Amino acid sequence: MRQLGSKKLIFILYFLAGCLLLFLVTTILFQYYAALGSLDKVLAAFANDRILSALWLSITSSIATTIFAIIFGVPLAYVFAMKQFRGKIPLETIVVDVPQTFPPVAEGMIFLLMLGPTSPFHINLTFTFAALVIAKFFISAPFVVSTVTRRFRDIDKTGVGLTARSLGANPFQVFTTIFIPMSLIEIAAGATLCWSRAMGELGGSLIFAGVIPFKTEVLPTFIALDAKTLTTEALAATILGTTASILALVTFKKLTLKEEK
Repeated sequence: MRQLGSKKLIFILYFLAGCLLLFLVTTILFQYYAALGSLDKVLAAFANDRILSALWLSITSSIATTIFAIIFGVPLAYVFAMKQFRGKIPLETIVVDVPQTFPPVAEGMIFLLMLGPTSPFHINLTFTFAALVIAKFFISAPFVVSTVTRRFRDIDKTGVGLTARSLGANPFQVFTTIFIPMSLIEIAAGATLCWSRAMGELGGSLIFAGVIPFKTEVLPTFIALDAKTLTTEALAATILGTTASILALVTFKKLTLKEEK
């Protein structure tokens, strides 16, 4: 009887797992199925100048975002992993966890007030490429910080940094010669997640950078406007954006597995 009950529980476990797996996979793949109904028009839309411009702006702004995220995020990860100070836990929550769950439109509104026409700093970056990068950076950079912080903490637990310090290495040398080389895969993982998240950022870009074709219009904002009428161009833009992120993440996964072997 116990064995029979155990088999039922395992079946329920696999059934629930299968339901979620089916839902997620179906949702991702349905865009390609939808494209089959008007394949000629979708393929033609891939050459649309406005879509290509939005794709280029999405990619370049996301690359710029990722570069800044590495430059600033890796040092911050080191501080969170190595330093103990009052208020560290709430501070880490605010700068790492909150941005990842922050309402994107609220983010855009804040940047509009902070760096818009009425900025108290007298800096107006609205409707610029810089606005795109800033909006993406706020949402995406925490992925680098969180991923690398976990790795730095694991390295610290081994005591290798303390050993290096006892042999005469200063903190900067420990950071550059031990922590960075031992965390390259995690840094790349955080960068990949950062880039993919930046590619999909919508709310902040929509409000702060605006939707100016060939200047600040990225794939998500293009889709948001054209999706109202379910145009073929919106579907084509959706496929381009999601496929780029899928390829980036899958490629990184494969490279990581090869590196581990």
